[in-house]
Amino acid sequence: MSLPDEIPPVTSFVQEEMVDGATQTLAACLSRLPPIVRLRLLAFMHLVEDPAAMKAALDITPSGSMRLTLDTAVTPSPANRH
Repeated sequence: MSLPDEIPPVTSFVQEEMVDGATQTLAACLSRLPPIVRLRLLAFMHLVEDPAAMKAALDITPSGSMRLTLDTAVTPSPANRH
């Protein structure tokens, strides 16, 4: 049995509504985070999008604590320095 060529209009509408709701919820959650946390999240997203553009170092202590350090050659603007 093959899949239909088109997505039915009702299904497409429901998907759009779900995406809009998820986007609004995510935006609300992100706006509540401190600027440094948003910056760290953005750096991690850049690592996932283009791993070759960043250096990543993962340090694990004997107690199990982990520290992920991300570095890039791109100089941040003065507004994004912490």
